[in-house]
Amino acid sequence: MNLSFAGCGFLAFYHLGVATCLSSHAPKFLKSVTAFAGASAGSLVATMLATSLPLNKCTDFVHELTEEARSHPLGPFNPQFDIVRSLQKGLELHLPSDSHKIASGRLYVSVTSLKERKNVIISEFESKEELIQVLLASCYIPFYAGLKFPQFKGQKWVDGGLSDNLPRLPFGRTIRVSPFSGKHNDICPQDASQGFTDVTYRNMNVYVNRENLQRELQIFLPPKREGIESLVQLGFYDALRFLQRENLCSYPMRAQSVS
Repeated sequence: MNLSFAGCGFLAFYHLGVATCLSSHAPKFLKSVTAFAGASAGSLVATMLATSLPLNKCTDFVHELTEEARSHPLGPFNPQFDIVRSLQKGLELHLPSDSHKIASGRLYVSVTSLKERKNVIISEFESKEELIQVLLASCYIPFYAGLKFPQFKGQKWVDGGLSDNLPRLPFGRTIRVSPFSGKHNDICPQDASQGFTDVTYRNMNVYVNRENLQRELQIFLPPKREGIESLVQLGFYDALRFLQRENLCSYPMRAQSVS
C-alpha cells in the first residue's frame, strides 16, 4: 500500500496528527508502506515518513514556523516573512545528507510546471539540494510565497496542488489522507453534514459543506495554539478510525491525549 497526503497549507497539523497515530498505533503497517506521496504541505509530511525523520523534531519545526508567521503584524502576508526561506532552512537542517538516496523511488512529489501548466510527479532525486528544491516547488504558491520561482532541471515550478493535490500512484492501493472531508478520501474528517454535493478538484474529492468552506480559509492563516491542538487531535482520531476499520491497529484503541 501507499500513503498520499493532500496539499493543505497550515492545515498540515492534521497530517502530523495522522502521522503520530500511525507511528504509535500501527508501526508494522507504516513499515510495510511501499511509497509515500504528497502535494504542497502534504509532500513535507510524506518526506518525513519516507526518510524516517523524527516526528517530534518535525512537529517542533512546524510549530516554530507557525509562531514565526503569527509574530508579524500581517501574519504570513507580511513582506518580512519569507516562508520559502524558512522552509529551506528547516529542510537543510533536518534532512540527512543522504536523504535523496533514501527518498528516490520511495517518495513521490507533485509539482506543476510553470511553463506547460502540467503536473509532474518527481520520484528520483540526484542530490539533497535537488530534493529540497522539489519540495519547495511543491509548496510554492505564486504571490503568496513571492515571485522567485524554485528551479531545477532547467525549469521553473510551482505548487503541486495546482495540478494534482492528492496524488494517486499507479501501483498498489493508495491510501488518501486529507484534512477535508470527501467521498473518496480514506483518512479524513467525518463531518455531520456531507453538504448538497461533492466535487473533485485537482484529483481531491471534497464535500461542499460548511465545515470544508471554513477549512479553506485556514489554509493560508496560521492557527492559534488551540487550533493546532484541535487539528492534531482530529487527524489522530481519524487515522485511528481508519486503522480499526482496516484491522491494522497494532495496539487496542483507547482514549488518549495528543499534542
